Amino acid sequence: MTRTPQDTFLSDQTLATARTAAADPSTVPVAITAANGEQCTWCDCPDGPDSPHNQRGYRCPGCPATAANVVSTFAAPNLRYDFPACDRHTTDIVASIAHLVGGAK
Repeated sequence: MTRTPQDTFLSDQTLATARTAAADPSTVPVAITAANGEQCTWCDCPDGPDSPHNQRGYRCPGCPATAANVVSTFAAPNLRYDFPACDRHTTDIVASIAHLVGGAK
């Protein structure tokens, strides 16, 4: 899926608004914008002691789906992290960011 000019315009506007909001150190803005053909970055591997991540040399393939959105979060006005996400994992990524920022255990 390739972005249309309107998708690019709306994404730029959304990211600019989030970047401006990031100037407030008590705010960690999250923006969801259109993807441009990237692969989803979410990991579908199981957690726990039997996780393949615990095996030496394991390389996680991530979710094989094509991203429908890019979830971006700003740690500062000029420090942005992008996470391409398929429809199934967009809310998982947003929830993980909220969990991390909120300090929940």
